[in-house]
Amino acid sequence: MRVKSKWHNKKREKSIEEIAGVVAFNGWRIAQDSVNKMYSDGFNFRSNEQLLDTIGEFLAFFIVITDHWVAERVSDDAERQRFTNALALKLVDTMNENRVEELGPADYREEFVGRLNARLADYSQYKVIDGEPSYPLLRLFGSYVESVMGADNKWVQEQVMEVETPAALKRLRTAFEGPFGG
Repeated sequence: MRVKSKWHNKKREKSIEEIAGVVAFNGWRIAQDSVNKMYSDGFNFRSNEQLLDTIGEFLAFFIVITDHWVAERVSDDAERQRFTNALALKLVDTMNENRVEELGPADYREEFVGRLNARLADYSQYKVIDGEPSYPLLRLFGSYVESVMGADNKWVQEQVMEVETPAALKRLRTAFEGPFGG
């Protein structure tokens, strides 16, 4: 999967919200690709809702990681907050659009925002060291994916921690660095 990591018009200054939009677009695609790979590797998804919930777990984790990455790039805490808020809002909108398409008309934003807030609060108790999630943070992320996917998916936590997350974060880093000019 290719990620959008370069601007067409390199001379124009990009706002932090525009950069967050590109990262959100790519983050969604990376999360979706990771979940699709898990499906093709034999993990069971009972419904499209469960599949979208799993993508949502990846997205919450990605927000935490990119928040740490942006903190390394910008000195202004308000700019960091603008990036993270714009990223989260774009992902909430994208999740809502996909849920409407798969599950029918409704506004799914509030439910997803609630899940994001809960995950971000839980993840904030763990460290990101040199841009990489600590083992306890990875384990917590894997346990959330496991709880969404259910007990009939043996080894899902290990798959997320050892296979999917390293590959996804590598692609996410590329998607993040490009728009920031790195």
